[in-house]
Amino acid sequence: MQQPAGLRERKKARTRTAISQAVLHLALERGLDGVTADDIAAAADVSVRTFHNYFGSKEEALIAAWQSEFQVHVDALRDRPAGEPILASLEHVLSGIVSSVVRSPDDLAAHTDLLWTSLVMARYRSVLLDEAIRMVTEVVADRTGTDAATDLYPHLVTSAAISAAVTAFQFSPSDIPGEPDRERLVHECFALLRAGLQNPEVQPA
Repeated sequence: MQQPAGLRERKKARTRTAISQAVLHLALERGLDGVTADDIAAAADVSVRTFHNYFGSKEEALIAAWQSEFQVHVDALRDRPAGEPILASLEHVLSGIVSSVVRSPDDLAAHTDLLWTSLVMARYRSVLLDEAIRMVTEVVADRTGTDAATDLYPHLVTSAAISAAVTAFQFSPSDIPGEPDRERLVHECFALLRAGLQNPEVQPA
Protein backbone atom coordinates (compact mmCIF):
# COMPACT_ATOMS: atom_id res chain seq x y z
CA MET A 1 0.00 0.00 0.00
CA GLN A 2 1.34 3.39 -0.99
CA GLN A 3 1.95 5.82 1.88
CA PRO A 4 0.08 9.15 1.90
CA ALA A 5 2.11 12.04 0.50
CA GLY A 6 2.24 13.83 3.86
CA LEU A 7 3.64 10.78 5.65
CA ARG A 8 6.24 10.23 2.92
CA GLU A 9 7.41 13.82 3.17
CA ARG A 10 7.69 13.60 6.96
CA LYS A 11 9.72 10.39 6.70
CA LYS A 12 11.99 12.03 4.13
CA ALA A 13 12.47 15.02 6.41
CA ARG A 14 13.34 12.76 9.35
CA THR A 15 15.83 10.82 7.24
CA ARG A 16 17.43 14.02 5.97
CA THR A 17 17.73 15.33 9.53
CA ALA A 18 19.18 12.04 10.79
CA ILE A 19 21.84 12.07 8.08
CA SER A 20 22.83 15.71 8.56
CA GLN A 21 23.00 15.34 12.34
CA ALA A 22 25.10 12.20 11.98
CA VAL A 23 27.58 14.12 9.82
CA LEU A 24 27.70 16.98 12.32
CA HIS A 25 28.34 14.74 15.33
CA LEU A 26 30.97 12.68 13.51
CA ALA A 27 32.72 15.77 12.17
CA LEU A 28 32.87 17.38 15.60
CA GLU A 29 34.22 14.15 17.05
CA ARG A 30 36.94 13.34 14.52
CA GLY A 31 37.11 16.17 11.98
CA LEU A 32 35.34 16.19 8.65
CA ASP A 33 38.31 14.69 6.81
CA GLY A 34 38.02 11.61 9.01
CA VAL A 35 34.37 10.97 8.16
CA THR A 36 33.43 8.57 5.36
CA ALA A 37 30.14 7.82 3.64
CA ASP A 38 30.11 4.43 5.36
CA ASP A 39 30.50 6.13 8.76
CA ILE A 40 27.63 8.49 8.03
CA ALA A 41 25.32 5.74 6.80
CA ALA A 42 26.02 3.62 9.88
CA ALA A 43 25.45 6.52 12.29
CA ALA A 44 22.20 7.53 10.60
CA ASP A 45 21.04 3.92 10.21
CA VAL A 46 20.64 4.23 6.43
CA SER A 47 22.40 2.80 3.41
CA VAL A 48 25.27 4.60 1.70
CA ARG A 49 23.02 4.88 -1.34
CA THR A 50 20.36 6.62 0.73
CA PHE A 51 22.95 9.09 2.01
CA HIS A 52 23.93 9.96 -1.57
CA ASN A 53 20.27 10.25 -2.56
CA TYR A 54 19.81 13.03 -0.02
CA PHE A 55 23.15 14.85 -0.21
CA GLY A 56 25.77 15.32 -2.87
CA SER A 57 28.55 15.38 -0.30
CA LYS A 58 29.26 15.29 3.41
CA GLU A 59 29.93 19.04 3.25
CA GLU A 60 26.39 19.66 1.99
CA ALA A 61 25.01 17.52 4.81
CA LEU A 62 27.06 19.43 7.37
CA ILE A 63 25.74 22.77 6.07
CA ALA A 64 22.20 21.38 6.31
CA ALA A 65 22.80 20.46 9.96
CA TRP A 66 23.99 23.95 10.82
CA GLN A 67 21.05 25.49 8.98
CA SER A 68 18.68 23.26 10.90
CA GLU A 69 20.20 24.27 14.23
CA PHE A 70 20.00 27.96 13.33
CA GLN A 71 16.39 27.51 12.19
CA VAL A 72 15.47 26.85 15.84
CA HIS A 73 16.57 30.38 16.73
CA VAL A 74 14.83 31.86 13.68
CA ASP A 75 11.61 30.12 14.72
CA ALA A 76 12.02 31.51 18.24
CA LEU A 77 12.30 35.00 16.75
CA ARG A 78 9.21 34.43 14.61
CA ASP A 79 7.26 33.24 17.68
CA ARG A 80 7.93 36.36 19.78
CA PRO A 81 4.80 38.41 20.62
CA ALA A 82 3.47 40.23 17.56
CA GLY A 83 3.30 43.60 19.34
CA GLU A 84 6.83 43.43 20.70
CA PRO A 85 9.29 45.91 19.11
CA ILE A 86 11.55 44.07 16.70
CA LEU A 87 14.74 45.14 18.49
CA ALA A 88 13.35 43.71 21.74
CA SER A 89 12.59 40.41 19.98
CA LEU A 90 16.06 40.26 18.46
CA GLU A 91 17.62 41.14 21.80
CA HIS A 92 15.76 38.33 23.55
CA VAL A 93 16.75 35.68 20.99
CA LEU A 94 20.34 36.79 20.45
CA SER A 95 21.06 37.17 24.17
CA GLY A 96 19.85 33.60 24.59
CA ILE A 97 22.24 32.42 21.88
CA VAL A 98 25.18 34.26 23.45
CA SER A 99 24.28 32.90 26.87
CA SER A 100 24.16 29.30 25.59
CA VAL A 101 27.50 29.77 23.81
CA VAL A 102 29.12 31.03 27.02
CA ARG A 103 27.80 28.00 28.91
CA SER A 104 29.31 25.63 26.31
CA PRO A 105 32.65 27.12 25.22
CA ASP A 106 34.02 23.73 24.16
CA ASP A 107 31.10 23.24 21.75
CA LEU A 108 31.69 26.68 20.27
CA ALA A 109 35.41 25.98 19.82
CA ALA A 110 34.64 22.71 18.04
CA HIS A 111 32.09 24.30 15.70
CA THR A 112 34.36 27.26 15.00
CA ASP A 113 37.33 25.03 14.26
CA LEU A 114 35.23 22.88 11.94
CA LEU A 115 33.88 25.85 9.99
CA TRP A 116 36.84 28.23 9.89
CA THR A 117 39.92 26.02 9.75
CA SER A 118 38.69 23.23 7.48
CA LEU A 119 39.96 23.72 3.93
CA VAL A 120 37.10 21.68 2.49
CA MET A 121 34.55 23.96 4.16
CA ALA A 122 36.11 27.19 2.87
CA ARG A 123 33.79 27.55 -0.12
CA TYR A 124 30.72 26.91 2.03
CA ARG A 125 31.37 29.51 4.73
CA SER A 126 29.99 32.56 2.96
CA VAL A 127 26.98 30.54 1.78
CA LEU A 128 26.17 29.51 5.33
CA LEU A 129 26.60 32.99 6.79
CA ASP A 130 24.61 34.63 3.98
CA GLU A 131 21.81 32.13 4.48
CA ALA A 132 21.67 32.80 8.22
CA ILE A 133 21.42 36.55 7.63
CA ARG A 134 18.75 36.02 4.96
CA MET A 135 16.65 33.88 7.32
CA VAL A 136 16.71 36.53 10.05
CA THR A 137 16.06 39.36 7.59
CA GLU A 138 12.95 37.62 6.28
CA VAL A 139 11.54 37.33 9.80
CA VAL A 140 12.36 40.98 10.53
CA ALA A 141 10.58 41.99 7.32
CA ASP A 142 7.51 39.91 8.20
CA ARG A 143 7.38 41.32 11.72
CA THR A 144 7.77 44.94 10.61
CA GLY A 145 5.54 44.90 7.54
CA THR A 146 8.44 45.63 5.20
CA ASP A 147 9.68 43.85 2.10
CA ALA A 148 13.11 42.25 2.21
CA ALA A 149 13.29 42.42 -1.59
CA THR A 150 12.75 46.18 -1.85
CA ASP A 151 13.18 47.79 1.59
CA LEU A 152 16.47 48.69 3.24
CA TYR A 153 15.02 48.66 6.77
CA PRO A 154 14.92 44.89 7.54
CA HIS A 155 18.48 44.46 6.26
CA LEU A 156 19.80 47.32 8.38
CA VAL A 157 17.98 46.10 11.51
CA THR A 158 19.30 42.57 11.04
CA SER A 159 22.87 43.74 10.46
CA ALA A 160 22.77 46.05 13.49
CA ALA A 161 21.36 43.33 15.75
CA ILE A 162 23.88 40.70 14.67
CA SER A 163 26.71 43.21 15.05
CA ALA A 164 25.49 43.97 18.58
CA ALA A 165 25.61 40.29 19.53
CA VAL A 166 29.05 39.79 17.96
CA THR A 167 30.39 42.90 19.72
CA ALA A 168 29.07 41.68 23.07
CA PHE A 169 30.69 38.31 22.53
CA GLN A 170 34.07 39.65 21.45
CA PHE A 171 34.45 42.67 23.76
CA SER A 172 36.69 42.20 26.81
CA PRO A 173 36.96 45.32 29.02
CA SER A 174 40.54 45.88 30.14
CA ASP A 175 39.44 47.20 33.54
CA ILE A 176 37.41 44.10 34.47
CA PRO A 177 39.34 40.93 35.42
CA GLY A 178 38.11 37.57 34.23
CA GLU A 179 35.48 36.73 31.65
CA PRO A 180 32.85 39.48 31.27
CA ASP A 181 29.11 38.88 31.55
CA ARG A 182 28.34 38.39 27.86
CA GLU A 183 24.57 38.37 28.26
CA ARG A 184 24.70 41.71 30.12
CA LEU A 185 26.86 43.13 27.35
CA VAL A 186 24.25 42.09 24.77
CA HIS A 187 21.61 44.06 26.64
CA GLU A 188 23.96 47.05 26.88
CA CYS A 189 24.61 46.92 23.13
CA PHE A 190 20.90 46.85 22.36
CA ALA A 191 20.27 49.72 24.77
CA LEU A 192 22.82 51.75 22.78
CA LEU A 193 21.08 50.81 19.53
CA ARG A 194 17.71 51.94 20.86
CA ALA A 195 19.29 55.21 22.00
CA GLY A 196 20.49 55.89 18.48
CA LEU A 197 24.10 55.02 19.33
CA GLN A 198 24.55 58.29 21.18
CA ASN A 199 27.86 58.52 23.05
CA PRO A 200 26.99 57.65 26.68
CA GLU A 201 29.96 59.72 27.89
CA VAL A 202 28.54 62.91 26.38
CA GLN A 203 25.92 64.49 28.59
CA PRO A 204 23.12 66.35 26.76
CA ALA A 205 23.25 70.14 27.14
